[in-house]
Amino acid sequence: MPYQISEPIDIPRLQQVLDALEADIIERERAAAALALRNAELHGELQRRLAESESFGRVLVSLFQKTALEHVLDIVCAEAQGLIGATGSAVMLLSDQAWLEVKHRLGRPLAAVERLPVDGSLAGQVVRKGEPVRLNDSTHFERAQVDQWPAGLTALLTLPLRVNDGIIGVLDVVNKAGGFTEEDVRVMSVFANQAAMAIEHARLQQQAEQLAVLEERQRLARELHDSVTQSLYSVTLYANAAVLALAAGKGKVAAGYLTELQETAQEGMRDMRLLIFQLHPPVLEAEGLVSALQTRLAAVEDRAGLQTHFRVEGERRLPIAIEEDLYWIAQEALNNVRKHAAARHVTVHLRFTAATIRLQVVDDGVGFDLQAVRAEGRGSGGLRSIAERTARLGGRLTHESEPGEGTRLTVEVTL
Repeated sequence: MPYQISEPIDIPRLQQVLDALEADIIERERAAAALALRNAELHGELQRRLAESESFGRVLVSLFQKTALEHVLDIVCAEAQGLIGATGSAVMLLSDQAWLEVKHRLGRPLAAVERLPVDGSLAGQVVRKGEPVRLNDSTHFERAQVDQWPAGLTALLTLPLRVNDGIIGVLDVVNKAGGFTEEDVRVMSVFANQAAMAIEHARLQQQAEQLAVLEERQRLARELHDSVTQSLYSVTLYANAAVLALAAGKGKVAAGYLTELQETAQEGMRDMRLLIFQLHPPVLEAEGLVSALQTRLAAVEDRAGLQTHFRVEGERRLPIAIEEDLYWIAQEALNNVRKHAAARHVTVHLRFTAATIRLQVVDDGVGFDLQAVRAEGRGSGGLRSIAERTARLGGRLTHESEPGEGTRLTVEVTL
């Protein structure tokens, strides 16, 4: 039986329902499209931030792998340009709180001055306020007192270099095509904070190295006074005594004085040779630790009459900072052998592995009572220096000695 409609269809009402459904579908599609666009934007932003974070991580690792200030400054300037597409950069650091000195410049144009006052300059304004300044209009440069850059300047971003609660200088980046954006300010502000930490780390390292050099010079000056100067004074006394003995016709007495004079002069020559070698071991950086120790043994211990033996296992080059500390540790140990041990033989043993380096200096001298030395708090400056350098390397230092049984010094460092 065919289906029959008992009531007529309300066409206008049906059309309204259909229109409402269509409008709802269109609105939902529009919302879905907007959400997809926002998700795409967020995804793009996340990818940019991840890439930025990875870039900052690489820069930070690169910065802190370098300890020389000039290398750190060069990396800072190069990475600052590369991060945002600038063509030039400069680092200015505070000097006496009144001046900013240009410590490094890179690219084009180059900073045109060596230093400028904090008061009355744009860079000084950044130092005083601790906020970045962005200028993309060359008509504003003169009014902003941008006098450290030449006429080729078209855009400038100056950022404070902040360490903890203080500012140590400013970082300039210049001449980006189209000018610098707010996003550039954000990116470079993060970078400038990282750069400031690396710069301050390098400056502190440089100061520590300068202090170490000064302390070494002072130590050598004391040794010069205590050894060579005393030897020369003794030579003068023996010479005068020999002259007086000869004048009095006492030939045998004069001969005795001359023998003493000869022995004292030879001892002074040995001390002077030792001090000269300490001042400048030229082969260390050029040829490495092994060659430097071989040269030292031949130049000092062999000439002093000690029988030396040098053993090396698994020889390879190490970072120069580690080789320098190990060399000076070996040198201090050899100095102690020569001055205090009354030894006839000394052995230096270097053992390299993939993970460690071990240095041993062994002598057959008079030895000493380790327990007594520790209990009395005694110990030479050389032993203290060895302990300090070993600690700086993160190594382990051991002494083995007994009266009449010689001494074995061992330093082991994990690489």
